[in-house]
Amino acid sequence: MLFWVGAVVSGYLGYRLLDWWAPAVVACAVVALQFVTFQMVFAGRGSGAEFYAFSLLLNVVVYSATFGIGRGIGQRLQQRRKGVR
Repeated sequence: MLFWVGAVVSGYLGYRLLDWWAPAVVACAVVALQFVTFQMVFAGRGSGAEFYAFSLLLNVVVYSATFGIGRGIGQRLQQRRKGVR
């Protein structure tokens, strides 16, 4: 669920035409929340560093893609508002 919420937030931030760092910040925040969630669920077992590294990599890739899609939509709408095609 955190993954999908992060994808939607990243797309929205792209739509708002924020800078390139926005999807990276969202990805780090989601991985931190995943870490906290899994620590509460598994309580004291191994942290699984490779799981978090893979999760961060996957999040950055997907969130960058949704950010780019949102940014493209935002730029297109901004051009239409100005009357430029």
